[in-house]
Amino acid sequence: MAGIDNIIGQILQEAQEEAKGVIAAAEKEAASIREEAQRSAADLKKAADERSSEAVKTYAARSQSSADITKKKAILTAKQEMIEGIMSEALERLENQDDAAYFAMLKKILAKNVQKGDGTIAFSAKDTARLPKGFIEEAQAIAKKAGGSLKLAEPVKGITSGFVLAYGGIEENCSLEAIFEAGREKIQDKVYRFLFS
Repeated sequence: MAGIDNIIGQILQEAQEEAKGVIAAAEKEAASIREEAQRSAADLKKAADERSSEAVKTYAARSQSSADITKKKAILTAKQEMIEGIMSEALERLENQDDAAYFAMLKKILAKNVQKGDGTIAFSAKDTARLPKGFIEEAQAIAKKAGGSLKLAEPVKGITSGFVLAYGGIEENCSLEAIFEAGREKIQDKVYRFLFS
């Protein structure tokens, strides 16, 4: 029996050694899988961190861009308001200058706009009330020099300063408001260059 016991012992020993080998190989495989899982988890975390960092950078850039646009709009609005204020003040000063200077300016405007032929000149109600003595005769002389004639018409509604010329049903608005509006872009450009250059 000792021979059988030896054979059984040897078989058991070989089985235990083989089991130890299988267990060692399984532990080695498990460690390798664990290491690979840890590397994958680290790679996933790094990728998530990079995406998160990139999203934060993109959001920050968009926020900065939006803030810059808002700032530029606010500056532009402020500049436009300043220009409008200056233009309104300039128009008001022209309208409210003393009568001698005001009507001298209107004569220059008339000389630039008078036409040949028979026409009428109609002032604003405010200007009609303060027409200097002899102004109509001076306006007629300016018209005559240009080959035409002018008659005084009833005050024109809808303008606060200046006059309207009419020739054969065609009117030319020579109010200060209309002159400012016609030259608005040029005036705005000059004011802008003066203020912000």
